[in-house]
Amino acid sequence: MSGAALAVMVMADVAYAQDVADQGASGSDDAIVVTAQRRAQSKQDVGIAIAAYGGDELREMNVTSSIDVARLTPGVHVSGNVGGQMSQFTIRGVTQNDFNDAVEAPVAVYVDDSYIPNMQGQTFGLFDLERVEVLKGPQGTLFGRNATGGLVHYVVAKPSDKLEAKFDGTYGRFNQVKLEGMVNLPLGEKVSLRVSGLFDRYDPYWKNTYPAGAAGGVPINLGGVTNPCCQNESNDNTLAGRIQLQFKPTEDLTIRLVGAASRQHLSTGPYTQAATVAVVDSSGRVINSIYASPTETRTAIDQNGNNYTAFSGAPASRLPGADWFGFVAPDPKKLELSKDFGVSDLNRTETWNAALHIDYDMGGVSLVSVSNYMKFKKNFAMDVDASPTNLVNYGTLGDTDVFSQELRLSGSGNGLEWTTGLYYLNVKAKSSNGFLAPAYSIFSSIFGATTTGIDLVNSFALKTESASVFGQAEYEFAPEFKLIVGGRLIREHQEYSFVSNAMSDNDPLRIDANSTVLFPLQPSFNHRRTDTLWAGKAQLEYHPSRDLLVYFGINRGVKGGSYNAKLPDGTPPLTAGQIPYLPEEILSYEGGFKATFLDGKGTFNAAAFYYDYSNYQAFTFANVSGYVQNRKARTYGAEFELTLRPVQGLQLAAAGSFFNARVKNVEVAPGVTRDVRPAFAPETQLSGRISYTPPVSVAGGSLTFGGDASYTSGFYHNLRNFDANWLPSYTLFNARIGWEDDSERFRLSFFVNNLTDKRYKTVGYDLSTLCGCTEESYGRPRWWGITAGFTLN
Repeated sequence: MSGAALAVMVMADVAYAQDVADQGASGSDDAIVVTAQRRAQSKQDVGIAIAAYGGDELREMNVTSSIDVARLTPGVHVSGNVGGQMSQFTIRGVTQNDFNDAVEAPVAVYVDDSYIPNMQGQTFGLFDLERVEVLKGPQGTLFGRNATGGLVHYVVAKPSDKLEAKFDGTYGRFNQVKLEGMVNLPLGEKVSLRVSGLFDRYDPYWKNTYPAGAAGGVPINLGGVTNPCCQNESNDNTLAGRIQLQFKPTEDLTIRLVGAASRQHLSTGPYTQAATVAVVDSSGRVINSIYASPTETRTAIDQNGNNYTAFSGAPASRLPGADWFGFVAPDPKKLELSKDFGVSDLNRTETWNAALHIDYDMGGVSLVSVSNYMKFKKNFAMDVDASPTNLVNYGTLGDTDVFSQELRLSGSGNGLEWTTGLYYLNVKAKSSNGFLAPAYSIFSSIFGATTTGIDLVNSFALKTESASVFGQAEYEFAPEFKLIVGGRLIREHQEYSFVSNAMSDNDPLRIDANSTVLFPLQPSFNHRRTDTLWAGKAQLEYHPSRDLLVYFGINRGVKGGSYNAKLPDGTPPLTAGQIPYLPEEILSYEGGFKATFLDGKGTFNAAAFYYDYSNYQAFTFANVSGYVQNRKARTYGAEFELTLRPVQGLQLAAAGSFFNARVKNVEVAPGVTRDVRPAFAPETQLSGRISYTPPVSVAGGSLTFGGDASYTSGFYHNLRNFDANWLPSYTLFNARIGWEDDSERFRLSFFVNNLTDKRYKTVGYDLSTLCGCTEESYGRPRWWGITAGFTLN
């Protein structure tokens, strides 16, 4: 089949979706052409649960960060650490919230067809995008890296043969200044250049009221605090850019070279805290934790409800409603916190990326090659106890190099669509993380380093090499019926080394990997292994008309194993057998339908699923550290998505996700096992959107009114499912109004996100046995802004 014939087929496949879009307003996500199956298709023709959003649509809804996509997509949520500065996606309760930098997530994230293997890389500013696709359920037979939870793909806008430029500038609350722009330049008939960039900064919005809340207004330290002290937190300064050079020597061959870089300057992790109380059984094992009431004076609670003080460093009692050191946190509704270790400009990330994309139509068979190199660097720190007490801080230093190569062939003919390919991934991750005990901190005194300080640091390196062959075929074996089968065979090799040492405190604000080693804290560990893994898919589709697709499939997903790096928190170290953990495997059963009605003015999609897990990688946080256990798990649930365009200019959308997930026999305390809910997995999520452009001219242009709302049910931030690990449900509302002139060159908009200024918790870590507290972070407060932009073409 020639390239021209293939193009005609693709256009025929998506023509109906374009008719739908033409009958309504642009930006309708059901009319977006997606490449979830590695070819251009209408979303309504793909038998996968997909959410898709166009670049202009995201800009109009003020979606500025990679993780903002979760608020629009029921069934998708985010976990996080360092006060939410690092986040990763969860889909249908499939999550892995280990803060170890070497751990890959079960939800794969791609930018421009390139896989991001670490959590640091999943949080970034959005600019110059063509669309975003969210695929739910195991992915392994088509995309580069196998994933058990799903994937999120950010598809960048590519160079074209047109001279055009676009610029948008925003001023918002907390002195936000955001500038986004792109220029596309044809450099002759066969070469084009596209340059795009983003600058986004805002002031801290959490006010540090140190030493407010300390007992008697006097914070506890042993003679001083770390300088700089007590600054405001939760600010951002992001700079990012992308350069693309595209060469089309023939109509059948496209070569695209990409270079990109970004950096972030952030405050220390913006946590506040709440006083919590550990509950122990008759053996002294922590089996629950609760929030301290305003009159609570018990250090912890024993099996009879009496005061329990047997924890190391625990006081005889606590002041009413306070943590162990007498601190009561300020009211978060005032956007106030109080801590000694707060620095407005300390945390850093850097990302570098170079890629070569080749697309070649060889006449009936298409070849795609994606070669990519990425480098990630980060240096973060935060106050562990989130209080004025000079107790201990946490730091993490990461350096990851990634190379990937994907080769993919695809073709079609005689009712058969097929794709096959090879994928190679090489990840070299080095990280140091642990406790910073600066001079005059309580932790430094424990080690006899009161005046000098000391760092308690794990350093580890993980090299992962993965090679796989994959393929998928779709065959229309009878009119209206299609069979899809696919598979992936993976060979994965890992080499891991781990050391844990007390080190000199060369820098009280950060971890310094070159500090002097003083003495070991935990046994060193070295290990290597090679695993053979596989994933597969079988699906049946029934397509009686262009308006209805019914599908049912069985999908086997797999995610490679990794290694624990438990922090030196004073509890016994892991045994050699507990450090490596196994690959997780999921067997997914899913059925659904996609319906288009009202002559293309409406769509209704629904799906139901059941997940059966083997060796689910369950991360459990206890004391001041955590580790992964392999356990059985299961999930079942259903989702729906409705869109309507009843009249010209009006778009309505509603979606919902409902599931029940359990991880079996998780060890929540030594010898105590329970069936628990996954962390960061709200079982109910709802969303709704409206956009209306009245058919009247205003100042030579048109006005568009829009709004969206989302509901997230309560969820646990810790797999132990203790009472104090529960984060309450919340509902958020966003509103916007925009104007665009009739030539579509100039635009002006005003937005308000979190319209009701809701305070909602997003991340937590239970430290009830360290400080009688739990550190907690919150989502963004009410945020308003005004944006002006223009397009030249």
